[in-house]
Amino acid sequence: MTLSATHVLLEMPRERPEFEAAWLAKAIEAEALWSAAQADREFHDRVDLLHADGIPDLAAFARETLDELKQQNYAAAFELYADGYGMFSREFGLMVRLGFFIHDGVCYRMGLPSTLTPQVVRQAAIGLCAVGEDWGDGVFVLTPERHLHMHRESDAEAWQSRRRAMSRFTVVNA
Repeated sequence: MTLSATHVLLEMPRERPEFEAAWLAKAIEAEALWSAAQADREFHDRVDLLHADGIPDLAAFARETLDELKQQNYAAAFELYADGYGMFSREFGLMVRLGFFIHDGVCYRMGLPSTLTPQVVRQAAIGLCAVGEDWGDGVFVLTPERHLHMHRESDAEAWQSRRRAMSRFTVVNA
């Protein structure tokens, strides 16, 4: 599988510690619900593609993403398969389905999910597992990028550069 577009664009609100705290708290809540769902053997087996080579950790993903966005001046382009395993793509795909990231037509902006329940988390995981392709010989590969808005690396880098340049400007009231 060769992708021409491999990057997602993420942006977070600037200087909003109360939003960041609420967002992380919701991510911790989602992780607790996800972990509880994993204890159900039938569900665990049904979403085996999500944890074939590592179980997604939504709270850790949220903290790492938040830290990276802050380091990158609140907007960054992320390569979906930079980790080589696709864990970022799975964790990001789950977070999108849960409402932690909302696509605005250009990039994904951080959002607060309105409702997190065991059923919502299970549906997000099952829905993500349904996105894949059959490679033959009984091999089914999870492909979350099929439902994500992706960009070519050059376009992603250009967007990130523009966002950084725009953030350097200060509005002065006359």
